Amino acid sequence: MRRVSGYLTVYVALTLTVMLSLCLTLIEGVRRHTVAFETECVMDIGMDSVLAEYHRVLLQRYGILMIDTSYGTDYPSYYNTQQHLEEYLSRNLSGGEEVLLPFLYRDLLGMELEDVKVTRVSLATDDGGRAFQRRAAQSMKNSLGLNIVEDLLEWMEIVEGNGLLEGDLEEQLEQVSAQLDQYQGMEKQIGEETWIKIEITDPTETVRKMRKEGVLKWVVEDVSRLSQTAVDPALYISGRTARGEVNHGSYPRQEPLGLADNVLLLEYFLDHAGRYGAPLEDSLLQYQVEYLLCGNGSDMDNLRQTANLLCGIREAANVVYLLGCETKKGEVQALASLLASAIALPELEPLFETALILAWAYLESLYDVRTLLAGGRVALLKEDADWHYSLENIWNASVETQGGKKEGLSYEDYLRVLLYVQSPDTLTLRFMDLVEMDIRRTPGNRCFRMDGCIDGLEAEAAVRSGYGYCFTVRREKQY
Repeated sequence: MRRVSGYLTVYVALTLTVMLSLCLTLIEGVRRHTVAFETECVMDIGMDSVLAEYHRVLLQRYGILMIDTSYGTDYPSYYNTQQHLEEYLSRNLSGGEEVLLPFLYRDLLGMELEDVKVTRVSLATDDGGRAFQRRAAQSMKNSLGLNIVEDLLEWMEIVEGNGLLEGDLEEQLEQVSAQLDQYQGMEKQIGEETWIKIEITDPTETVRKMRKEGVLKWVVEDVSRLSQTAVDPALYISGRTARGEVNHGSYPRQEPLGLADNVLLLEYFLDHAGRYGAPLEDSLLQYQVEYLLCGNGSDMDNLRQTANLLCGIREAANVVYLLGCETKKGEVQALASLLASAIALPELEPLFETALILAWAYLESLYDVRTLLAGGRVALLKEDADWHYSLENIWNASVETQGGKKEGLSYEDYLRVLLYVQSPDTLTLRFMDLVEMDIRRTPGNRCFRMDGCIDGLEAEAAVRSGYGYCFTVRREKQY
């Protein structure tokens, strides 16, 4: 018999066993890591797809990227967003079956979505609208520099340094008038047997009557042509917030904006809201910036209150000018002395001086506001060349047609000053009122709500493989 060695066969068998084990281990490892990698990729794609469903009108009109979780329905809910994310994940995990015939393609991963949930959301209205504020300020950084910040801070230094927003000159005017009335009709002895009845000429009488008739009568050409539009603020986000009827997100509380971003936010409001003299097309309220300041339901009330605020600033600034101008102060003192001497009460001279200054300043302030509303400019602190009325005009109930000055601050600049001293959170809520008002007027958005708009979200998905693997991935995405 012939003897044949079998060592090669044994060697090959042992080697193939090791090689096959290694290959199968490598294949299974590749499968496992591929499942994990595809889970992450599908999750990223799904989150990006959800963020791609931003509200188009909100972007087109206000430059803000956010998801409307109502998706055109009557009620917003982040569960709607969760369902959209689930649909995107399921479609991406089942990809390939529509492209290749089943007998030519075998799914080597066997992946399917087991569970998905949105764990956290950041809403536009959280913390007084901080998310909206940051998006709005960011949208203005690319179009504005820091010059407007410097200008506004310079104006505020003048306003605050001279106390133009402090005190109540109307109340002071009434007090002066009441003090003068105490002497009206009194009798005074000017000789041993001579008595006279005091008849006081009140320098504030004319301007007090003008004030009672309302500022708008004196600062606009035709009150009847002003917007009569009125809304109910309770129907919008500020009203729902006051009643505690808003959705809330679950992100950590955001810090307030810094000084520069706060100014950019004000510029955003002015850029995206209409105002007197420059209303926006298709907007419900015509005087939107005035609504930000005052929050009243009607255009007329908001403009009236804004005009009063402007008149208060200008009146205080005009008092500062009169007290610092030696020439005009001399005129006031001379006339006050004459009025006091005429009734033989020299002790009333300081009271007449105060009355004359307040009356003169108020009349000039009406002219200033009329100039601003007509598109003119008025300096914060006037100089001699900027002053319009003479002292004799305080006896006549009339406000002349304004002139067209090119120096000073415009109506929009004064609105900047008034907005700056307001609470950013209050302004933001009122601006979101305007957003809801106008977007609800567009097709398919009749129930649009700002507290249903998502700025960012965090979601978690569990994916199971038919080969025994299960992976959970968590992602957080924001615009």
